[in-house]
Amino acid sequence: MPDTIALSGGCNCGTIRYLVTRPFLTAYICHCHLCQKRTGSAFSMSVVLPADGLAIVAGTAVRTERRLPSGLTNISWACSACYSRLYTQREGRPTLNLRAGTLDDTSNITPVAQFWTDSAQPWALITDNILSYAEQPTDYAPLLAAWGRR
Repeated sequence: MPDTIALSGGCNCGTIRYLVTRPFLTAYICHCHLCQKRTGSAFSMSVVLPADGLAIVAGTAVRTERRLPSGLTNISWACSACYSRLYTQREGRPTLNLRAGTLDDTSNITPVAQFWTDSAQPWALITDNILSYAEQPTDYAPLLAAWGRR
């Protein structure tokens, strides 16, 4: 995906609209069971961007929180009308994870990594030209580098 700014997106019902105003840092697929349940699919796909790189231009998102095993809080934002989950930000992080499917045009997003492959549906794994992690990676530098090389 080109590192252009002012990409648009929103929730399923159109109540919430947003603009991405900063370039993506990376994109990944998550195969964890929680993402499978939340999406009703085999995985979720997210793009990572600086926390100040997303502007809500219509509607108001609802905040939900989930305590992580580490003790930190994962904060998610969803539409109050259709409950589409838009993005998540881990407490204290300078980035957020935008659900790629909420963008108006996802045709040029190619993930550079996949997480939680131990939980993946065997038919959903990508095996070529992508970083793969059995669980959650602890070092994100390879993802940033891979995104920069695309």
